[in-house]
Amino acid sequence: MKLKNVLVLALAVMLFCSPALADVVRDDQLSAFPVKNADGTWAENGPVPFDAEETREGMLEIWFGRVSVCDCFILRCNGETMMIDGGMIQHSAGTLYLLDNLGIDGVNYLFNTHHHDDHLEMQEYLLRKLGFHADVFMTPYERGHRVARQQKMEKTVDSRGIPFKTLYSGDTLMLGGENGAQITFYRWLGNTDANYSSMMCKVVYGDRSVYFMADVTGLAQKELALHHLDEIPWDADIFKVGHHGYAQQDRTLLEAISPELCIITNSKQGAAKAVKQFDKLGLHYLNTPNGTIYARTDGGENWYYTQDKSHQKK
Repeated sequence: MKLKNVLVLALAVMLFCSPALADVVRDDQLSAFPVKNADGTWAENGPVPFDAEETREGMLEIWFGRVSVCDCFILRCNGETMMIDGGMIQHSAGTLYLLDNLGIDGVNYLFNTHHHDDHLEMQEYLLRKLGFHADVFMTPYERGHRVARQQKMEKTVDSRGIPFKTLYSGDTLMLGGENGAQITFYRWLGNTDANYSSMMCKVVYGDRSVYFMADVTGLAQKELALHHLDEIPWDADIFKVGHHGYAQQDRTLLEAISPELCIITNSKQGAAKAVKQFDKLGLHYLNTPNGTIYARTDGGENWYYTQDKSHQKK
């Protein structure tokens, strides 16, 4: 057997024979969006609206939004919420569909991974035009960063009286208070490219975790694998693939993350290189253009997830 094939086989075994296997469980009884029972109560296993009187305590919920080839994620834990990126105005219908179905008109934490339009543009538009509110805006950039889109966001945030917080690698916050989900932020600064230096984060709730790779890919992933493999706790149950899956992910990082479910914010065609790689390794993946993905966990043995495809024509 050729050495290349041996390495691929070895990686596949390491990825899928780990003790954590089967922690991410598909549950078709869940819904990506709130559903009421006949008696007017909210479905037990599904989400409740953000503007409902009921709260969902003791659980981390994440929505990976169907917003074309854009990143737009909503996290909720113990009554607190975070929005990671928001998409671009060109695909605003997807962002608004997600927010409207959840009943969201604001969040506690508005986090932008980097200033590209498919991540920041809708966040700025929501604040400036639609009255969206946030307790704090978080960004990897310091004030005065010389990029027009970032400066526009800074001006909008200031006009709304929203605190501006610069995040640095290693910073943490607790979403949902002391017993909530711990979010730790990481950033590679070995290159000025906005994608390479976009801010990643790992979300941990109990024994369960998610790694958001932002748009970090290519050279940045290779350098992280070479020089920062022991500095960052990569392992995670769910992996938000770097840069919409346009390129293959670094295999050393894939081995370190050892994900059971990969989320690709791109179609199979658009993410053909990553899809081919994942198929070869036997990695399970979902594409957000096929429908918003909803995942929840109480921090115990399992994640439960479903994908909403109600937008598709019957």
